[in-house]
Amino acid sequence: MKPYLVELRRSPLRWWFPLLVALDLATLFGRSRWWIGEWAQTSVQAQIPAFYFAPVLAAAAAWAGGRSARHNFHDQMDSASRPSWQVQAAQLSSTLTYGLSAYLVGVLVAAAVSWPKAGSGFLWPGYLILGAALLVTFASVGHLVGSWSRTQFTAPVLVGLGSLVVIAWFGAPTSLGLYVISGEPFRSASQPAVLARSLLALAAFLVAVTFTRRSPLATEGSWPNTARRIGTAASCLSLVIAGVGLMATKPVQVDRATPGEPLCTSGAPALCLWPDDQKYLSQAGAMSERIRQLPQGMFVIPDAFYEKGLRSGRQHAFEDFYILEGSMWDPAQSLAGSILFASRPKNCPLPDGSRVTKDFVQSNGELMMWLTMRIFGGGQPAGMHGGPPEVNLEPIAQLIHQPEQIQLEWAKQRIDKIQHAYCG
Repeated sequence: MKPYLVELRRSPLRWWFPLLVALDLATLFGRSRWWIGEWAQTSVQAQIPAFYFAPVLAAAAAWAGGRSARHNFHDQMDSASRPSWQVQAAQLSSTLTYGLSAYLVGVLVAAAVSWPKAGSGFLWPGYLILGAALLVTFASVGHLVGSWSRTQFTAPVLVGLGSLVVIAWFGAPTSLGLYVISGEPFRSASQPAVLARSLLALAAFLVAVTFTRRSPLATEGSWPNTARRIGTAASCLSLVIAGVGLMATKPVQVDRATPGEPLCTSGAPALCLWPDDQKYLSQAGAMSERIRQLPQGMFVIPDAFYEKGLRSGRQHAFEDFYILEGSMWDPAQSLAGSILFASRPKNCPLPDGSRVTKDFVQSNGELMMWLTMRIFGGGQPAGMHGGPPEVNLEPIAQLIHQPEQIQLEWAKQRIDKIQHAYCG
């Protein structure tokens, strides 16, 4: 314990700790705040600062791990009564203490701000463990590099930049899955994947504190103790096994089982959500009411709409909606597409060939965006971009504020063109 306390006092991170906390909070609240009130998204958002912390901890661990080499303390460490690995573990643990503590502060703050708005449940531990494993893994790599280096600044800078490159290029969920960037309610962190990355972090820690410059694998005969040789070799073997497990446990996110009872709005049509998305229920209810206000007899309205993942095996276009970054704009588009699909002529084939004219494509896109804006209750939000080809959204956004009769005449013109394309 005493070496650990000494290293805590000597670590440069004791001065940088407030900046680490500030970086964590800036990452949480500086980009967006739509995640507040959703436990899955809150857990992922609380994990994202590990992406930025890991290179910092790697550099700090390299600086601390290189002190013994820079001051020629290896001989003293080898002749001391305390095993060398304990000293190395104290150095690395002190770095991790500051990094993981700053990470934990962000987790607690994220939980505190989500608590008043979120439904039942709490933070999802799988995502938080992924972030902690990322920090331990790269801090261990930094310590290992530093323990073999005699440079005071070159090794920390290179290992910090190298860690950032590796995490950015290979750590994404579609690659090694060292972190995740979104926490949709229909997916969760894979337990085998989280376990594999946790074991990788543990193996990296063990290698970092045993495979040092003065280890038996580095200088033959410097450590005559056979147990030390076996421990170092076992640590390296565990790292190889953990690496194989990392590659074998992908993807890092898997589909969740559908809930027994989804959370649905009252009345028809019902909009059904994952219980985790309770905070959107009032907005979904307002959208359901606006659908009921669409012109009677002009469209076929399905009885219910479902958030993605609530109906396993049914993932056709427009069938299930997805709440993107806290905005109900994308669900409104999906609902509009479902209504148009349900309203298509039943006795006519889908238009193809010469019947798919530019006029048809434009009319279909304009009608869909008009329905989208009617359901959403306004024009496209500033944070959302894109739309159907050949469609100018600004006139449609102005149209939805015109008298109902003007809108009906405009919509009827587009419906006639679409009907002609279907049935000739």
